Amino acid sequence: MVEEVLRDAIAKFNKKAETDPKLAKEITGMTRVIQFEITDTGEFFHFVLENQRVGELQKGQVEKPDIRVICDANVVKQLYSGELRPMKAIAMRKIHVKASLEDMLTLRKFF
Repeated sequence: MVEEVLRDAIAKFNKKAETDPKLAKEITGMTRVIQFEITDTGEFFHFVLENQRVGELQKGQVEKPDIRVICDANVVKQLYSGELRPMKAIAMRKIHVKASLEDMLTLRKFF
């Protein structure tokens, strides 16, 4: 379930980056490795934001991700559906993000 949701989110983000000049400008020159750690299933997924695109979703951990997103599978689903907003999820401690403030604001555009 999480893998499918993340793949859909990546496709949606890439399409938006292609059609939204403001977003494209914000992520120009940015390269980030993002890792999702799903606490209830023990799964790890990661992808790379580079050249104004998010690359293919990969299973497994990376040694030093730039951004770590730690949550359960249901939170990923709620974020993607819009049922839960990213900043509210952080405030409610349903999700933990290990990243710089700039990266957190960029990641918010992913959902």
